[in-house]
Amino acid sequence: MKLSPSIPADAAQIQAALTDPKRLAAVRDTGLLDTPPEDVFDRLTRLAAKLTGAPVTFVSLLDADRDFYKSAYGLGESLGTTRQLSGRTFCHYPLVSGEALILEDVTQLPVFRDVPTVNSLGIRAYAGIPLRTDDGEVLGSFCAVDFKPKQWSELDMEIIVELAQSAMREIRLRKALKDADALNQQLQAQIQKVDELNRALSEMATTDPLTGVANRRAFDHSLQLELAIVERRSTPLSLLMLDVDHFKRINDTFGHETGDKVLVAIAQMLSGCARVIDVVARVGGEEFAMILPNTDAEGAQEVAERMRIAVAQSNWLGQPTTVSIGAATLQDKEDAASLHARADAALYAAKTSGRDRVVMA
Repeated sequence: MKLSPSIPADAAQIQAALTDPKRLAAVRDTGLLDTPPEDVFDRLTRLAAKLTGAPVTFVSLLDADRDFYKSAYGLGESLGTTRQLSGRTFCHYPLVSGEALILEDVTQLPVFRDVPTVNSLGIRAYAGIPLRTDDGEVLGSFCAVDFKPKQWSELDMEIIVELAQSAMREIRLRKALKDADALNQQLQAQIQKVDELNRALSEMATTDPLTGVANRRAFDHSLQLELAIVERRSTPLSLLMLDVDHFKRINDTFGHETGDKVLVAIAQMLSGCARVIDVVARVGGEEFAMILPNTDAEGAQEVAERMRIAVAQSNWLGQPTTVSIGAATLQDKEDAASLHARADAALYAAKTSGRDRVVMA
C-alpha cells in the first residue's frame, strides 16, 4: 500500500485545526463526547481488528485539547478506561490534510517518530481515515495501529475505509436523532405556549376584566347549558338579577375608582355566597346575575335574601351599600329569554318599590 506523503502538518497548523470554532461546534454537536462505550461503535472496531490483524483499533473524536475515544479496541487498561489522550497524536495529521494517513513504520519519518505515543504506547504502524461531516468538518478518525511495522494491504484499507464510513453513518444518525429530539422539545414548548395563550384568550373572552366573575357572553352560554340539563333531568332552575342601588351617586360622590372597588367587592361577596355549581356574572355596568341550578323558588328567595343582607351589612364607603334583586324560577316549556325577562321585570319592581329588597317573579 502506498505510504502517505512525508510532509506532515506542523504544530501551528494542527493547533489551528484543533481549535477551529466551526469544527469544534460540529464535534460537540454530535453529543458523543464523554459518553459511555456503545456496542454499535465497538462492533466496528472489533471487526476492523479481526479483519486487518491490527491489535488496536479505535474511533477518535478530536476535542480542542484531547482525543476522546468513543470506541477503543485493544488499548491497555489505563487508556482503555480513561478513553482519552492529550498531546500530539497521529490522528491530528488526517485532521489537517483531510486525507487518510498510512504509516507502515512511524520510526522511519522524523516528525512521526516524535509523536508521544511512539514511546508511551510503542506504536510503530498507523492507518487512519478522517471522519468527515457533510459540511466538510473533520470530527476525528477511524484508526488502526500496530506495535510492529505493518504493511497495510489494499484490502486492509478498503476495510478501514468502509468501517469508517459505517461509523460516520452512525454519528450522522445520532446527530439526526439529537436534532429531532431538540425540535420535538421546542415543538412541545411551543404547543404549551399556544395552550396557555388559548386558555388566557378563553378566559379573557368569558371573564369580566374588572371583577373576575363571568361576563355577559359566558352568562348567556351557561344559561343555555343549564336549560339543556333541565330538559334532560327535569330539575328546577332559578335566576337572580341584581343591581347596585344608587350606583351613579356612588361614582359621582366618591369617584369612578371607588365605584369600581365597590363592584369588585360585591362580585366577591356574591361569589362567596354561591355554590360550586352556581354561575355569578356581571351582565351590565352595575348589574349582576346568578344562575342557580337545581334550585326552586323557595331556595332562590333564600339565596337572594342572604346576598341582599350581606351587601347591606357591608361598610365599604362608611355608609351602607345596597342591592335590589329580582328572582325567577323556570316554568314548564320556558326558554332563556323568557326566564331572563321575568327576572329583569322582578328586578325593576324591586327598584321601583323602594330598593334593597328581593322581588320574586
